[in-house]
Amino acid sequence: MRRFFPALAALVVLAFSAIAAAAETPICQPELRASLTDLSVDRPATGMDAALVLERAVKLVEPALPALVHVSSVPVEQGSAHYYDVLYLAERRLLPGSWQPGAIDAKTWKTMLDRFQSWYKVDGGDVAQPETVGDLIDEAGVALGRVSQAIRPAALLASDPNDSTKIAFWAIIWNWTVYPRLIVLRPRQDVDLSNGPKAALDHMGDCAVNVASYVMAQAGDASQLFLATNQSRMYVVASVPGRGQHWPEEVASGKELDAFAFQAPMVEDLDVYAAVFDGPEVGFTKVLGLLPKLRTNMSPIRFLNYMKTP
Repeated sequence: MRRFFPALAALVVLAFSAIAAAAETPICQPELRASLTDLSVDRPATGMDAALVLERAVKLVEPALPALVHVSSVPVEQGSAHYYDVLYLAERRLLPGSWQPGAIDAKTWKTMLDRFQSWYKVDGGDVAQPETVGDLIDEAGVALGRVSQAIRPAALLASDPNDSTKIAFWAIIWNWTVYPRLIVLRPRQDVDLSNGPKAALDHMGDCAVNVASYVMAQAGDASQLFLATNQSRMYVVASVPGRGQHWPEEVASGKELDAFAFQAPMVEDLDVYAAVFDGPEVGFTKVLGLLPKLRTNMSPIRFLNYMKTP
């Protein structure tokens, strides 16, 4: 038997090497490239290219992410073509003081990527001097791949009480992130729930986000996961398309289901928005009470873990 151990060890090493290689494979390359004004990947990389690529990476994994800090100025003129792209990064603490719109150096680029990855407690690797735009896209794709493996989104699928095959509202429970929130998506009437959640889950992610965990319920029961008592208040804090300084805005009490369904005036022209709730968090007793009305692939303990805000 001893002579088989080296072969077994070699297979184990190869398996771990394959896993490591997969973890470092760049993802979302077409999407990252599409963020650029000039789509050529062989031209010299600039700081503005780095900003646009990173902004796109963030938005792929963090739709409707509110600003984290207030910023009064950035190193580009207001009114210039990419002013708001640069401001977006600055307001999310992703723009180092060393960043300039011209050339980009390895230290500045690494800092930008490391700050993004740190949101998910992911350690960034070494970053070489980006010579071309293609280098920026590759490195951002590797960082995004690490983040993609670290995130843990859960879908909330609320069916229409009058037709259980139709979506009344759907959202992604996004609590384990830099800004805990519920990401509410505009309902799609072409998604059929009659065969379970798969059709919906297939539409909820993108190249960076794979939504596999879910909880399904009728709309009224689903909303109770966030509006547990009359003391709960719902606020819209960010949106796609954005509204500048319009947010946050409180949803009128009793109108939450209208907001979830994009039927409230404040959200009717949006594609996606982020909501937060002020009030008692759902507890274990509440989950147990709702369990008979829920369909999920998570255990009660795991589901509670998703619902908690770190």
